[in-house]
Amino acid sequence: MKKTEIGKGRFYSDGKLGLREVLDEGPQYKLYDAVSDVDCLRYRVLNAQSSFATEQQGNMTRTSFATWAKHEIPADQVQAFLIDLQATKILGKLTEPQRVFLKEFDPDLTVGDSIECSRKEFRAAVSCREKGLIAEMPAQLQANERFYDVKFTVLGLAVLAGLAKSQE
Repeated sequence: MKKTEIGKGRFYSDGKLGLREVLDEGPQYKLYDAVSDVDCLRYRVLNAQSSFATEQQGNMTRTSFATWAKHEIPADQVQAFLIDLQATKILGKLTEPQRVFLKEFDPDLTVGDSIECSRKEFRAAVSCREKGLIAEMPAQLQANERFYDVKFTVLGLAVLAGLAKSQE
């Protein structure tokens, strides 16, 4: 990006898993006194490759930030962008049973849709609930129950969409 495109209160991605918000700008955000470039920024990490960096703040020159940033994310799209980033991380960590279970569902489901599952899928569903993909399902099944219903979280729906996209 061009450094003139970087502004306070705006959000930027590195085109990978990074998302930062520019909090402030000014010479007071120089990393150290010997830096000659006084066009500096204060930013907050909203998402990163490493989860320990999330919510940390940092300073850098506008030029360095522009080199890192690949595109701006409009403020009204930040939440959806973060969910998609989280879904991407989870997709890479799904076990084969979880992947097989999730592939059975239509990627066009919406929040609140209830889907019936068979008893044999219960363990995979529990592990998906533990990853934050399923919002509602029974805590356990009774001996005579052959089917149960699940409802996906927004994150779960994003994972389903990501799985379907990877199949194309």
